[in-house]
Amino acid sequence: MALISLEGMEFFAYHGCFSEEQIIGTRFVVDLYIETDMKEAEESDKLSKTINYQDVYLMVKEQMMVKSKLLEHRRK
Repeated sequence: MALISLEGMEFFAYHGCFSEEQIIGTRFVVDLYIETDMKEAEESDKLSKTINYQDVYLMVKEQMMVKSKLLEHRRK
């Protein structure tokens, strides 16, 4: 198993229970840790067999852009 760390991703977003937070927004810093089996990537040395960091960043960004009262909120 390997641990991939994407630390310090910064987003300006509109999360919070107070109406002011939903209007003025704030800066968020996200650290993401992914534990995954990298054996196939290690053996093949193929980029297609590993995790694309840019795709992961864009997924996090997409979720952060959804206004919500709670960071734990899930988009349906």
